[in-house]
Formats: sequence, structure tokens, C-alpha cells
Amino acid sequence: MRFIWLCLALCLGLSAHALKITQIVPFGTSSVRISFNKDFHPSALKTTHLSPAKDLLEIKAQLLGPPKSYPFPHNTLIKISKHGKYTIRILIKFHRQTPYQLKITANHLYISLANKPPATASLPSPPPEPTPKRFKIVLDPGHGGRDCGAMGASHICEKHIVLHVAKYLQQELKGRGYIVYMTRHNDHYIGLKERTEFANNKEADLFISIHANSIPKHATSNPQGVETYFLSPARSERARKVAEQENQDDVRGMDYFSKMSFLNSLNSQRLVISNKLAIDIQFGILSLLRQHYQGVVDGGVREGPFWVLAGALMPSILIEIGYNSNPKESKRLQDKTYQQFLAKGIANGIQSFFEKNY
Repeated sequence: MRFIWLCLALCLGLSAHALKITQIVPFGTSSVRISFNKDFHPSALKTTHLSPAKDLLEIKAQLLGPPKSYPFPHNTLIKISKHGKYTIRILIKFHRQTPYQLKITANHLYISLANKPPATASLPSPPPEPTPKRFKIVLDPGHGGRDCGAMGASHICEKHIVLHVAKYLQQELKGRGYIVYMTRHNDHYIGLKERTEFANNKEADLFISIHANSIPKHATSNPQGVETYFLSPARSERARKVAEQENQDDVRGMDYFSKMSFLNSLNSQRLVISNKLAIDIQFGILSLLRQHYQGVVDGGVREGPFWVLAGALMPSILIEIGYNSNPKESKRLQDKTYQQFLAKGIANGIQSFFEKNY
């Protein structure tokens, strides 16, 4: 019996530490990016030449999603499938005189095929491929300057934490080919209205506002967790309380009824697409953090009357990346590695949203 439990524990341990393919993304006209759960090393890759224009790559890894097949122009192909439980096979069909290229960067494997066959006298030059759109994203680190935001359990202002996360996110998104702007790059105050006006002037495709939550000192509970909000009349007392902390002075002149009237007049189509964005980003954050940290709490996707989102003409969401008032979570939020994982999780959610909706 002890031997059986030892074998079971060993199998579970191997499964937990196995190399896994977490995402496969085609881009451009003839390229694929394969993402793993950890850094990928060339030693894990075996190449077999099947013919002058066909190779088979084998990787000792698990494929978490379904098999993928990507036919590209000029009869080229990249096909990714399972072979047993712990082997992935990648079939590459390419031009005989213009072979494919492999590039390994951290946990990504890039496979790029030639986007046209070698020039010959008998083949006319194909028309140029259309340049894929580069999406514009505006990142909004909350608060700043005279506005500390939520004071942490270790006496660190929210404004500093969210600026660090936003800078990591900017770097991550630029590396994936997005055009990224930030409402602030340093510690200075910006009004709520100015933030969305900035996004509108840039004609952004998405507006992402980043915050860290808190509760009053006299509260009887000490919650934690990641929450993602989209603009809508709040349907819960919890959402209203979170929104009250973020709205500040820009809307103090509006009474309750004028606020509700404004929210009810918002474009319902934009609210629906913002809800989809919030779901993808919440999932992206949680799925990545839980690979590296225990006890990551899902605060859910929620509706809320966040006025920083009200003027945006594009899909927009507000992320509460954790509770700065919670001692355990406040410590994590100040950690550089945790901030980088948060940024990467948000970027994964953004990419998933664009793949599904554009």
C-alpha cells in the first residue's frame, strides 16, 4: 500500500511540473506562437525531416487545449496535435527553397514560414498581404499625486502599486505588438474626466483602469481577491461601496438621480462588449496567478458605476488587482514578481478578448 501511494504521489508531482502548452496563437500571414507554462528550452525539441518540404517537431509536453491546424497561403501548414499524454507533434509543411524559422523567447516558441514561394519566371508576384491592424490600448494607473488611493496594511499607497503594474503591463503588451499609451507615467494627479478624454483622443480600442481595493479600518471582515468591473448601475451594495472609493470629487455635484439617469442612458452594446472584456481579463489573471500562488481569491466580474469609465467611447473596464488593506495581499501586491504575473495575466485576457471578438 505504501508503494502505491508513493507511485501516485510521484505521478501527481510529475504532472504538476510537466511542460504544458497553455496557448496557441496564429499571427501575421504565416506564423504561430506557442506559449508554455514555463520557460521553454531547445533541448525539449526533437526534429525529424519527413521530406524536403515537410518536418515533424516533437516536444515532451502536454497540450491543454484541442489540436490546432493552421493552413497558410501557398500550400503551407502548421498542425499541432497530441501523441500520447506527454508528447506533442507539430507538423510543418513549408517551401522547399525557403525553410521555416524557429525562435524561442522565455516561455514562447515562434514558428514562422515564408509568406511567399521563391520567385520564378512562371509565377507572377502575388499581391501584397494586407497589414494586420495593431490595436491601441490605453492603460490608466489609478489615483496619483495628491490622491494616494487605498493606503495599504504596510502603509504603501495604492497609487504606487498600480503604476508599477501598469508599467509591466505596458512592456508586456508592446512585446505582443500592441500600441500602448498610459494616462500617467509618474506620480501626478489626473482628473477622472481627463483619463477617458485621453483615451478618446488616442482613438483607443480598449481602456483599462488599474486599482487596488481596500475596506475601512473599522470593518468586521478583511476580504481579499481580484475583481474586475465594467460600467453599469451597481446591482450590489459591495459594488457601490467599491465605486464610491474610486469616484472621488469629479462627480460630487451630481445627485443620485442624475447619476442613475446618466448610467441608464449609456450605450447597451458598449456595456455588453465591456462585460466580455472583463470576463476574459478576470480569467487571464486568475489562471496565471494560481499557477504560482496558493489562495488566490476570485472576487468575480461585477457591474459598478465607476465614473472613470463613463466617458470612454471604447470597451472599458476597471481592475481591482487585490485588497491593499489585507496584510497578506498587500504584501503580495508590493512584490515585483507578483506584479509581473498580474501584468502578464491581464495581457493574456486582452489577447483572448481580441481573438474572440475581432
